[in-house]
Amino acid sequence: METLAPPRRLPLTRAQVRLLVDGGLVVPGTSEYIHGDLLEKMPQNPRHVHATKRVRRALEAAFGWECVGSQAPIRVSEDSDPEPDCFVLSRPTESFSETPPATDCLLVVEVSDATLGWDKTEKLRLYAQAGIAEYWIVDVANRCLRVHQHTQAEEYLHVRTWTELESVAPLARPDTQIPVRELLP
Repeated sequence: METLAPPRRLPLTRAQVRLLVDGGLVVPGTSEYIHGDLLEKMPQNPRHVHATKRVRRALEAAFGWECVGSQAPIRVSEDSDPEPDCFVLSRPTESFSETPPATDCLLVVEVSDATLGWDKTEKLRLYAQAGIAEYWIVDVANRCLRVHQHTQAEEYLHVRTWTELESVAPLARPDTQIPVRELLP
């Protein structure tokens, strides 16, 4: 009886991914570079699009438009450049000539509609391992905000779920209150 070996994984380097994008073989924004693999992103439904716009608007009001990025890669490790729905950098986005490193990320936000399980596990681990101090998950289906703060290894030490009737203050702007309902579509 023959046994079949599992298919061999062919991990990519960041430089190889860049060549694929620059050569037009991969359309920017359709995939994410995670753990050496190029993973196809889910298509965005209208609720996801609207929530992402609302999150970006709220973060720009709190931090200034210059420091807020959206749906662009951040470098969290040598083999991972996820593309969070929104993120806040410690300095203006235009000051980066390369992909911003996690060390410059104050806050990362994922809008979760169909991707909640992935965002609560894989994305959470990536961001925690990279030392990103604060990670938000806008849970569209359950109409709440899951806030993860203060990293240690692969996890966040402080986790709290905020309802749409509450307001949250980002770690980097403790005097700023953002109503959760303003983040939800």
